[in-house]
Amino acid sequence: MKRTEPLSISQIVDQLFKSRDMEDSLLRHRALQVWPEVVGPIINRQTVERRLAGDILLLRIASAPMRSELTMHRSSLIKALNDRVGKKVIADIKFI
Repeated sequence: MKRTEPLSISQIVDQLFKSRDMEDSLLRHRALQVWPEVVGPIINRQTVERRLAGDILLLRIASAPMRSELTMHRSSLIKALNDRVGKKVIADIKFI
């Protein structure tokens, strides 16, 4: 038997998801987790709810003016989230 280096838990989880064709699902959930890093603390405080519907990120924003501003920057936010997770897994953002 060939001896290999030990794998970290995150590497094992990644391999498991890849083997079961669940990698995109995992990356979409990671996109939820990096939302605060992408938008910063002020916008994140106004984000009351984050959830996924397939490849669409649904965000409830408490402030109507901020929701309107974020809507205008939707495409750059999608790009930033996808860049952060390393793959195009978020196709659209809906502000609710």
